[in-house]
Amino acid sequence: MNSYLKEFRKKKGLKQQEMADVLQISYSHYVKLENDFVNPSFELLKRIKEKYKDFNVNRLFK
Repeated sequence: MNSYLKEFRKKKGLKQQEMADVLQISYSHYVKLENDFVNPSFELLKRIKEKYKDFNVNRLFK
């Protein structure tokens, strides 16, 4: 999952802290998501999709 999330964040020109702020999660939780230490909750996936219509949720789980 981490490669797509990281790629998407960079495509948007955001730093990890900025992406965490947009998603309303802590910086440490965001870093754990990018590094595959935790999986996103359904609520977080919904939030990402609401903020970024072009985010491909399916690519997270390939």
